[in-house]
Amino acid sequence: MRKIFFLTALLMMILTTTAFAEEAPAEETPEEQGPYVYTSEDFEYSITCPIKPVAVVRNPWEEPERRGEMLVFINEGFDIQYAYVIQVNAFDTKKVPDFNKGSMVAIGNYLLNMKHSGGFAVADLVNITKKNKGVYAVTADKIQVLNKETGELDGELIAEKQYAFTYFRTPQGRCISIQLISANLEDKIYIDTYRAGVASFQDNSGTDNQKDKKDKKDKKDKKDKKDKKDKKDKKDKKDKK
Repeated sequence: MRKIFFLTALLMMILTTTAFAEEAPAEETPEEQGPYVYTSEDFEYSITCPIKPVAVVRNPWEEPERRGEMLVFINEGFDIQYAYVIQVNAFDTKKVPDFNKGSMVAIGNYLLNMKHSGGFAVADLVNITKKNKGVYAVTADKIQVLNKETGELDGELIAEKQYAFTYFRTPQGRCISIQLISANLEDKIYIDTYRAGVASFQDNSGTDNQKDKKDKKDKKDKKDKKDKKDKKDKKDKKDKK
């Protein structure tokens, strides 16, 4: 109870903060740290977390084609109680409608399919930021079990946990999924903090390329100015003669 009490108080502080705090000194406890900006060099992104992760697990899935990390905030042994799971190649952009520019019919059909066939109880179009939309989804608490031979309903299973997901594209075109694992998924403070974290996501891929392009442009501009100056000097000398 003590851990949950302190964490809830911490999340309330995060939501009322107007600027991201610097990383806390190592001797501070997680309850004292405040928001922590985690940056992944391997997968080229940064995100604001409720606290500094106690562990980072690279590619936590069994499927080798998935790429990303699990940022663990609270765990009891192997039981993950609070974490973000970030996948940087979460869906095929050719098979998923554009959440910003796609037709509402295509987007609506995609959301309905997530509910009917994807195992989600909730699937809604949401604003990630003012300029970028995505899909917020929550897994179903009851899972229908179909008979493989007849295709008929055999019964229902009660899910031990529900998980929240947000899917969106970055301005650079990467297809991102951010999953919330929380023992308190029904607690609004956790959802609000998670959504704030999703909104803070920064895609750092291509940053170096953009810097290289800027450096090349700056060098070209300097060269053009020098060439123009040289031509002008030559012309002035010729006119004086």
